[in-house]
Amino acid sequence: MESAVTRLETLFQKAESDLDYIQHRLEFEIMKSLPDNPAAEENPVALLEELAVVKSRYKMLCMQLEKVSIEQRESMKGIRAALENTMKMVQALQQHADLEPFCSGSTVPGSTEELQFKPLTEEILTTVPRSIRSTVKLADLNNLYRELFNHFILNKNRAALSISQMNKMNMKATDSRIQILKELAIVELDKQGKVKLVV
Repeated sequence: MESAVTRLETLFQKAESDLDYIQHRLEFEIMKSLPDNPAAEENPVALLEELAVVKSRYKMLCMQLEKVSIEQRESMKGIRAALENTMKMVQALQQHADLEPFCSGSTVPGSTEELQFKPLTEEILTTVPRSIRSTVKLADLNNLYRELFNHFILNKNRAALSISQMNKMNMKATDSRIQILKELAIVELDKQGKVKLVV
């Protein structure tokens, strides 16, 4: 678009220069060939006047073209600025989107794990019948709960675990701890007694 406008400007400038040359040439020829006092109808000065009108129109077109060219350049600047801002916004959104999956998959203590894992409190534990919770310490229960959370949620394992499998993974699972988590609807047991975290 910009190169097309530039070409048009060049064409108009050339046309104006040609008209100037033609006008001067005609004036010279007329002055040479005209008698001293020609009749009005035979006077070719009218041609020169028409030529002056054409030149005036060309100048107006040139001015309009220059105005269009300036507006076009300003528009291009605005479009480029808008594109740059849009690209910056897209890059910022992409970086933010890339960080979110990274954070959600993190297993670093104190980061997303801490945000998602909510340890049990004494108040919650007291809702479980005393006969089930009497020998279980809250800290031990939360340690098991956290290990199950890491295994099923953070590491995205789906297969249910038996108590022996959990203990091989150093989860320190016991029947009473599992029963408390089941009572609180944190885990569920299948027909074989294997444990799975309730999502």
